[in-house]
Amino acid sequence: MRLSFIFLVTLSILQAQEALSPGEVPSVRVHGEATVSAEPDQAQFDIGVVTQAATAKAATDQNSSQANALVQELRTLLPSSDIKTVNFSVNPNYRYPKEGGPATITGYTANDTVRLLLNDISMIQKVIDTATKSGASSINRLTFMLHDEKAVRARALGNAASQAQSGAEALAASLKVKLGRLLRIEEGQPVIISPPREISFGKAQSTDITPISPGTIDVHADVNLTYEIAGGR
Repeated sequence: MRLSFIFLVTLSILQAQEALSPGEVPSVRVHGEATVSAEPDQAQFDIGVVTQAATAKAATDQNSSQANALVQELRTLLPSSDIKTVNFSVNPNYRYPKEGGPATITGYTANDTVRLLLNDISMIQKVIDTATKSGASSINRLTFMLHDEKAVRARALGNAASQAQSGAEALAASLKVKLGRLLRIEEGQPVIISPPREISFGKAQSTDITPISPGTIDVHADVNLTYEIAGGR
């Protein structure tokens, strides 16, 4: 897991007591940023089953049979709870006369999309091979994710706060002032997670797939800390 930091500081010390509003104290406000790069430990992708037939019922029946067989094979590798049907559709196929006129229906296409969640990304190749051999028509939207996103967010926020605190202490030492109470803690911006990579394979015509590198997911956080200047009044 890689860490990167950016530290910025804004100093606001009021040296004359008469310049302060009632109840206001001399203070220093610092800003810290941190980015944590984490290796994804989850993967999600969609498997499509497409069938065509002369009637909508025939297309649906064929698709159901093929999709059920596919799901049964996938259940030998994954828990049933990690295999979900997310879309099913049946649409007519039209032929448009070259000379114009109304289109005619030539048949129907049924499409069933099954979404898989892998908690062990080392199984990606095996699952794709099984799906392809079991009748999958397409494999799309491979997305890498973090299982415990909150923990990585918390680490990024903690690192940003530590950077801001260290900067405040260094600044106070260089200016020969002392830090007092921590008056305010603010998250400067919403925590941002870099968009996960999405890979599409299109038609599942071969199991000869190039090894997939999941890369990393960057989690960014920044905080503002405001400290009282001790003895400043």
